[in-house]
Amino acid sequence: MSKQNGFSLIGMLLLAIVVIFASVMALRVVPTYIEYFTIKKMVEETMAQPSLDNVSDAEIREKFGKQLSINNITRVTSRDLLIERSSQGVVAKLSYSVRQPLMGQASLCLDFETQAGGKAGQ
Repeated sequence: MSKQNGFSLIGMLLLAIVVIFASVMALRVVPTYIEYFTIKKMVEETMAQPSLDNVSDAEIREKFGKQLSINNITRVTSRDLLIERSSQGVVAKLSYSVRQPLMGQASLCLDFETQAGGKAGQ
């Protein structure tokens, strides 16, 4: 007789546990990344406007704040937008952290950072 090969019941249970854990992680993390890419796009759109050298920081933040409001994003505010002016032009930077609870007392800390603007970045 030849020995049979394949998954045993214990192997199937372990595989199911790994798949369930990966699914839970994805369900917790994917929405946060979708929100990050939305915020990144909004920063880029805000800084893509022509002649930002003549626009005040408050006006830039106001435009960004309106986009945050339209997209219903509450994790960051327009005050979180750091605006720098140099010979390269106006650059906006935004960084924030998200603590995403996983299960029980375990949580995942995600750090996000984006920047846009400047003559090379437009």
